[in-house]
Amino acid sequence: MANHARKTFRWHWRSASRPPRPLLEDFRGLCPCFTLCEVEEAERDFKLLEMVQATFYTMLLNDAVKLDILSEFMVADLKATLEVLRWTYFESWMHASRCGLLEAQLH
Repeated sequence: MANHARKTFRWHWRSASRPPRPLLEDFRGLCPCFTLCEVEEAERDFKLLEMVQATFYTMLLNDAVKLDILSEFMVADLKATLEVLRWTYFESWMHASRCGLLEAQLH
C-alpha cells in the first residue's frame, strides 16, 4: 500500500500551508475497510505526513465507485485531485456526499 501511494501521489507538490484536515469522527462508518493503525505505521515508515488522509480518501473513492454512486467524470476529477494532494476539493465532495455514501453502504 505504501509503495503504491509513493508512486501514485505527487508528494513533491505538498504544501505545508494547507495540510489535510483530521479524519472525521465517523471515518469507520464511511470506509469500513480502512485500518487506521496500519496506515499510521506506513506514515511513520515513509515519513509522509499526508499518508493517512491520502489512503483514506483513496479507499473512500474506491468504495464510492464500487457502490456506483459517481459518474465517470466525477471519478476522474476526484482521482486527479487526490493525485496532486488537493484536499479541499475532495473534502468538500466527501462532506456533500456523506449521507449518500452511508445510505449506499446500507443497501
